[in-house]
Amino acid sequence: MLLTELSRYISLILRHKREVVGIALDEHGSANVEELINGIAKNYEFNMDILEEIVKTDNKQRYLFNDDKTLICANQGHSIPVYVELELEKIAPPEYLWH
Repeated sequence: MLLTELSRYISLILRHKREVVGIALDEHGSANVEELINGIAKNYEFNMDILEEIVKTDNKQRYLFNDDKTLICANQGHSIPVYVELELEKIAPPEYLWH
């Protein structure tokens, strides 16, 4: 299977149908990387090197690893409920605000 096809398959799993490979997602939509790899590898040639290549080269930056690469999530477009914690900086409005 080509990398683009595998990328689409990962997108399907992480955004819409985690049950396809029998994995769980946490409340933020993240999957355990080892479980994802094992689930996909049941049907396709797949390993960590391939997953890292897909994440690194995806032109739409669809996927994100956590710092130690034990979790992965899709960045947007979920049809399943996920809780997204935004890291927003509080700023004060200007003295005069023109519309």
